[in-house]
Amino acid sequence: MLLFPFILVYSQGKYHINGILNNDYNGKYVKLFQFQGDTLITSIDSAKVQRGEFFFEGTANVDEFAIVTIGKYPYVKSVEVVLEEGNICVYMDTAFVASGTYLNDLHNSLNSEINRLYKLYYDFVEKEDAIGRDKAHDDYQKFIYNATIENRLNLVGRRFIADNKSAIWPLENLVKLHEKLEALQNNNSLVTQADIKGFKELLDKQAAFTKKQAGTVNSQYFDFVLQDTLGMKRSISEYVGKSRLLFVDFWASWCSPCRADIPHIKEVYEKYKDKGLNVLAISFDSNKAAWKSALKKLKMPWEQLIEVNGTNSDLAKAYQIYGIPYGILLDSEGTIIAVGLHAQSLEELLLKEGLK
Repeated sequence: MLLFPFILVYSQGKYHINGILNNDYNGKYVKLFQFQGDTLITSIDSAKVQRGEFFFEGTANVDEFAIVTIGKYPYVKSVEVVLEEGNICVYMDTAFVASGTYLNDLHNSLNSEINRLYKLYYDFVEKEDAIGRDKAHDDYQKFIYNATIENRLNLVGRRFIADNKSAIWPLENLVKLHEKLEALQNNNSLVTQADIKGFKELLDKQAAFTKKQAGTVNSQYFDFVLQDTLGMKRSISEYVGKSRLLFVDFWASWCSPCRADIPHIKEVYEKYKDKGLNVLAISFDSNKAAWKSALKKLKMPWEQLIEVNGTNSDLAKAYQIYGIPYGILLDSEGTIIAVGLHAQSLEELLLKEGLK
């Protein structure tokens, strides 16, 4: 199993990005953005595609991930990239990856291995092979634990920690992990009190939190307790079974594609609300004021809930949400009929379900 024990220190040199695209994009512009925390995105640069290639150059910055995008919603293509010193190749033709430097290659390797182990585990689940399932689950847990410890001091490692906080690890591993994080925090500012708090919370949840195959078609929905616009606690289960079909729209006020899709969801809702469709919106806003401001402007005629822990929450992990907007359709029994829906694909599915 491939791990990455080396921790490198980078000078603020230059990054050089060479992008590869299909020639159909010649003459169009690729944009480069960088994240600032969970909610802000800063535009850095743009480049014209010529002969299936584009180029970016700038001062290295490995504090946050960046993203290379082309196209307009809902046909946007994007690749995450670390603006690390060196030559970076961004592929946006068949594969969608950034490679060529240590952190970018590390990001790819960790994601590839975790996806392989995750798929292997659920292959055994579907085959009802208990021995293979338990072995795959152990390998999955060990990989997350070891990869977290070995890569805790770099950007990719910190992202990996955040993305896998809800993984079900052996209790003794969690204890060891948060003890090491506490020790590290005293000597390194990259490990924050928030990291420590997150892992301690996991210890309290470990006994009660059972991993299920959520977020996939034909599986049961996961119930979570969230907040409504009045700050009252509401659970997803309160809305399941009240209509023939329930469309759950995951969005956020800072997500432009989400806001662009809402008028179209309204059209679908008005057309099918008397035929058995209800809608529930769940926002990943961490800023309640921004959320409520957006609600006033968007005037959505359905129930609104908020997950203040954002896209790194247990809710997002349970439903395997890696980008928004993202919609799921539930039947009256709470079974997931479809995932990854937007307004157009929702209406097409409603027609197939006989809502005419």
